[in-house]
Amino acid sequence: MKSIPTRPRRRLARLTAVLGIIAAPALFAATPAAAAPSALQGSFALQSGVCSGGSVTGSFFRMILPAGNTSGPFLSNSDSTCSDKTVTPLAPGTAGGLTSGNYQPQPSNAFDGSGNAISGSVTRPVKFYGVGFATATNPTDPQTSRGTSRPQIYANGTALSGDLSSFGVTWNRQVFNQGAPKPGGGLPGKTTPVRGTIDPSSGAFVLEWTSQIVGGPFNNFTGLWHLTGTFRGTGLNSAAAPANPAATSGPTPAPGQTAAPGAAPQATPGAQPVANPNATVTQVAGNPQTTVQSLDVPAASGQPRWLLPVLVVITALAAALLTNADRLFSRRRGSD
Repeated sequence: MKSIPTRPRRRLARLTAVLGIIAAPALFAATPAAAAPSALQGSFALQSGVCSGGSVTGSFFRMILPAGNTSGPFLSNSDSTCSDKTVTPLAPGTAGGLTSGNYQPQPSNAFDGSGNAISGSVTRPVKFYGVGFATATNPTDPQTSRGTSRPQIYANGTALSGDLSSFGVTWNRQVFNQGAPKPGGGLPGKTTPVRGTIDPSSGAFVLEWTSQIVGGPFNNFTGLWHLTGTFRGTGLNSAAAPANPAATSGPTPAPGQTAAPGAAPQATPGAQPVANPNATVTQVAGNPQTTVQSLDVPAASGQPRWLLPVLVVITALAAALLTNADRLFSRRRGSD
């Protein structure tokens, strides 16, 4: 019996090796590596909260009662300028807003003679039941005396996350940690992680989190923080590809009002907003406590459009060559 010729086998092996060399780089390029979140350094300049016609826009604060959740019930603030007294508008402080990457500590003497808070770097002091409250980010938490992490917001594409364990409130000669996570990294009770969205082109952002108070006269009450504005700093360009500037968002309907036709569904603090191909800023309709401004921008895949068709052609060519080679071997075996 004659032996099967080895030359066709060698040619097939060489052809397979060449195809593998050609296809391998493209296959590696088609599998993008998971991008690490980018640390943003700079100011999250706040947009002042404004209530008008039963709606609220910009930055605001709400306090959830111990038996409540992000849908209520909430503690009313008799000094609120809103028709819904459970909403307390916030205004930017002397630094213009929240700094990511550096502390904005409260002064050593954080109160005046009447117990009003005098910290004013992050947010301007605002009245809460006749006494001014203010916010700060402190290296050592005044309530627990525990060390905190440096305030840091991260961007991953259009999604924001962060560590605001240093965030605290001063009011009526008392201090309350209102960070997320808490000093030490925990998320007790109704405390939820910092989450938000950002438009990489314009810097327009929304940040939300909840933080349950532990101890003191407001034990088990939970603060709900909703900050909006524009990021001014570095690190954003490495987090996502540039997109079209966001459009201006409209007001949020007050509780009980009907959302406008075509309004996006509600989102809760801690939820991950989902981007779609429309480069617009959509203010989610509904109660202010569940309002998240979703900045919808095109998601850049990072892969050339021609890559997938080339891979398909290479795969088809390889399959055809292997099939023809198999037929060639079969014919030669039959003739031998």
